[in-house]
Amino acid sequence: MAVKNIFKQNRSDVDKRIGKSPRLPHSPSPHLPVSLTPHLPVSLTPHLPFSTDRLRAIVLCAAVLLFTFFAVSRMARAQQTTSSPTATPAPQLNPAAWGSNHAGKEVPEFVTSGECLFCHRNDVGTTWGKNAHGLTIVQREDAPQFKEILQGQSKLAATGKEVEFFFGSRHRLRFLKKIGYGKFALLNAQATLATNAKITGWLNADNPTWDKEKFANSCAGCHTTGVDAKTKAFSSFGHDCYACHGVVDLEHTNDTSLIWLSKKRKSDALAVTSICASCHLREGKSKSTGLPYPNNFVAGDNLFQDFQVDFSQADNESLNPGDRHVYRNVRDVVMNGKQVTCLNCHVVHANSSSKHRLTVKTQICSDCHDTEKNIYKPATPYTVKSALCEYDSVKMN
Repeated sequence: MAVKNIFKQNRSDVDKRIGKSPRLPHSPSPHLPVSLTPHLPVSLTPHLPFSTDRLRAIVLCAAVLLFTFFAVSRMARAQQTTSSPTATPAPQLNPAAWGSNHAGKEVPEFVTSGECLFCHRNDVGTTWGKNAHGLTIVQREDAPQFKEILQGQSKLAATGKEVEFFFGSRHRLRFLKKIGYGKFALLNAQATLATNAKITGWLNADNPTWDKEKFANSCAGCHTTGVDAKTKAFSSFGHDCYACHGVVDLEHTNDTSLIWLSKKRKSDALAVTSICASCHLREGKSKSTGLPYPNNFVAGDNLFQDFQVDFSQADNESLNPGDRHVYRNVRDVVMNGKQVTCLNCHVVHANSSSKHRLTVKTQICSDCHDTEKNIYKPATPYTVKSALCEYDSVKMN
């Protein structure tokens, strides 16, 4: 009892000397000497006002560190999946193993774009006239910027009066005239265009002649709609809605999953890739016709049951980056089981590829971008040469 009183007295004296207030009831270890209890000076207690600027700086630094961590992690995962030396490649799939096709059959009856635009005039109709897919072939009266283009060329003046359609609009401009139902004659002369659609030069303008077979044998499959493989006659010039959306069930107004490439029917990677590849996979060939375009392809078909493609071109570094990119993406889907299709990056009706800037950067990006030191610069211009499309040297941006 005496010892306890001595401890109390000593602690009281010490507290008075150092200016401490009496101990609170919740203070730890009330029966220990003063020297063993964790009394902190008032200056160390967190009750002083905190600077707003300092708080903002701390939050900003934390956000930057967090963003950097996730960015580095994502790049590491991407590099690991694309270049891991220990990864065992999965067995390749047979591109022709699924679905069916319409090769050799009659062109099915389909709803035309004029009928489609009755309902879609405000969402698609307002922009389709300026869309690259809608400008594959245009009538002369619908292209005033090119209407008088031939009058300035003395050797083309007489031939120019026969031109009824313009073929192409971005890099090269060709000239067509009708020679029967679903048939075009192609003029051998062609104009080279700048990015502003201005003429920069001419090819074969000295001796202009009409070719009655070349368009049907080389161009019709990707620049017109509904080509009959037997007669090589097309149902409509340019890209009709049928070219990408196929035979449309009239009940699609109540259920949009009934139409290909709608928001509810674009997750089938194999079918979607077949649709896009039917035109964009250049240098393929139909097994049944020998033509450089598919035999009566209909959206939903398996393109590769009749269309032969050399997928080794995906690794051909001498092939231009644009075509190589298409080969690689198609091969990834139909042979490697990947699920990323053209629609993940390209919005066709909006004529935009802005979404591709949001994707995880992988090896395929290097087809068009300078990826040195993981810095993805704007697309590098490249040159396309194609015997099929008669591009001797076309610069793409």
